Amino acid sequence: MCQAIMLFGGNMKIKKITTFLSAMLFFGFLTYGAVNCQSSVVEAAVFKKASVPKKFRGTWYGYSYRNNKLKAFKITRTRINLAGYADSKSKTRTYKYTNKAHNYQYKNVNTYSSHQLIKSKGNRMFMSYPMGETAAAYVTKNRKKLYVGVDTTVDTYYKSKSAAKKNYKLSNSRNPKLFKLVWEI
Repeated sequence: MCQAIMLFGGNMKIKKITTFLSAMLFFGFLTYGAVNCQSSVVEAAVFKKASVPKKFRGTWYGYSYRNNKLKAFKITRTRINLAGYADSKSKTRTYKYTNKAHNYQYKNVNTYSSHQLIKSKGNRMFMSYPMGETAAAYVTKNRKKLYVGVDTTVDTYYKSKSAAKKNYKLSNSRNPKLFKLVWEI
């Protein structure tokens, strides 16, 4: 009988020690995870996913700076690819434009942002990258032309390739009326 009590008491000590060690291990991993994942938690609070409005989506034809020819550019629900604004090879996603998101600084200064920030109102859409320059887009009511202002130039994109070949002019890029139309708040 004595042996049974000692055996039972010994198992209780082992169970208590095992429980204590597993709790310490659990809280250690929890603390490690909280410290190392802090930056992703902050990003989640700053960046909120957004979809590009339907009127801006589709294939647009415009001037390519790299090869001086007309080229197809795509705007999807989650991504904007336009000449002078975004690289077609980068993996990006659109997020809601807020001052907090636009002023967000990454820990690594050399990090290229995969966050495209957008804010749309009516036929206008403002676009930027965190800590980057801002661009603006204006789509016409018939949705056949898209004007995109980057820096001080305005590029014109057309819904059809034939219209782009027929109507495209380099002089459009410095037109003050188009600049005012695109950037008007």
